[in-house]
Amino acid sequence: MVASGGVSGRLLVPSTLERSARPLIKLEDLRKEFHTKAGQVTALDGINLTVPDAAVHGIVGPSGAGKSTLIRCLTLLERPTSGAVKIDGEDLAALPERRLRSRRRRIGMVFQHVNLFDSRTAVANVAYPLRVSGQSKAAAQARARELLELVGLAGRDQSYPAQLSGGQQQRVGIARALASGPSVLLCDEPSSALDWSTTRQVLEVIKRINQALGLTVLIITHEMAVVRQVCDSVSLLSKGRIVQSGPIARVVTDYGSPLSRELIPLAAAPVGEARAQLEVSFSSADFSVREVLRLLADLGPDTAIEAGTLETLAGQRVGRFQLVVGVNARERVTGRLREAGLYVSREEAGEE
Repeated sequence: MVASGGVSGRLLVPSTLERSARPLIKLEDLRKEFHTKAGQVTALDGINLTVPDAAVHGIVGPSGAGKSTLIRCLTLLERPTSGAVKIDGEDLAALPERRLRSRRRRIGMVFQHVNLFDSRTAVANVAYPLRVSGQSKAAAQARARELLELVGLAGRDQSYPAQLSGGQQQRVGIARALASGPSVLLCDEPSSALDWSTTRQVLEVIKRINQALGLTVLIITHEMAVVRQVCDSVSLLSKGRIVQSGPIARVVTDYGSPLSRELIPLAAAPVGEARAQLEVSFSSADFSVREVLRLLADLGPDTAIEAGTLETLAGQRVGRFQLVVGVNARERVTGRLREAGLYVSREEAGEE
């Protein structure tokens, strides 16, 4: 089977029984506090989040928002100060260390920096966790070759990391994360060190694995392009709290919200002294692009489109247009657009 973007591999599809038993991720009032010389620092402040079974969920946020701490708490590399980290209904945070080690096998990890063994071939890198868990060399390498084929690296099993591109190395890392047969795949900035063309291929591999194996995937990223391409749902983390969360289809139509504005980016346009700036947002669930353009064209010569963005997200076309309007016409134009049912934001006055 050949996937888009030139990535190929045989899909290892689980049985119906296996797929129905896949777990989900649930965080309940998760808190993490650090005690420093300067005092107590709250990195995570009451996180509540449910990632649906077999979904791809993105966690976005600025530097210092708590993303790295969150993923370390998800894997229990950092013990939460309080709250629950549940995988398939079992609270990992409540487990003693010995049981926790075995439960961590449910979680595969893909990192920004792959950290492959330079002296080992691709197949040996993927087989390594299987060998550590006690599998024979032959069985571990056979499974590793299957996984390399799955991520589109059939025939590169004897290549060393130095002989692979950055995207190919990341795919080896994904294959290694799948070696233990996890139910959850955590990806920590998996594309930050890659160019966009290579990023697209890596994200296609992640989405294909999600669909084929029924894995629940959580991606930590600062790149909204990653969310647009691969995620089913998204959460915005800020100062240790989730300030907005939901399915992509719902988030993008929450016009004016932080996530909606980031998912449908709009370049700033210059505004003269005698001009007012308006933003118009819509989705194909309510309007076609042609209808919106016709309505904007009918507003008169004192209104012009200065910038615009159109995206297809969650199966619907969503867009934002930035208008500049003569000051004397602003109230008339705003009223007409809102009467037609469009969302209008008047940025320069901080109004909605």
